[in-house]
Amino acid sequence: MNRITTPIHRAARIGATIAAVLFTLVALFQLAVVLGAPLGEYTQGGANKGTLPTQGRIFAGVSAVLVLVMAAAMLARTERGPLRSAPRRLIAVLAWITTAYAGVGVILNLITPSAVERAVWAPVTAVMFAACLVTIMKTRGRAEK
Repeated sequence: MNRITTPIHRAARIGATIAAVLFTLVALFQLAVVLGAPLGEYTQGGANKGTLPTQGRIFAGVSAVLVLVMAAAMLARTERGPLRSAPRRLIAVLAWITTAYAGVGVILNLITPSAVERAVWAPVTAVMFAACLVTIMKTRGRAEK
């Protein structure tokens, strides 16, 4: 593994940390939904008040796993977390996918018909997207080799 020895920019570490914390909180929210928490109006378009049906809970479980991988990818971009030893190219791809996912999340949470979901998740996804962008831009070139 070919690591570059220049220090990682402080802003990149802060961005990765913020993104990872928020992605982890989203995963915990999804886990609560999977376990039957009556939070249906806060997820999946807000179509279900209360506990989600089985299909929605399965979707939430898959989502929880994916966002935890995304959290790890952002930390790995700054050489921290459980994926830090993964190939740099893989980390770069995962980090870029994560950033795109966060950007799409902002749009989807701004256009959702659920006012509750829009009020809660649009700001969260906007901060996640900004944190991912900072991380990506401050590690660009360095982390992709």
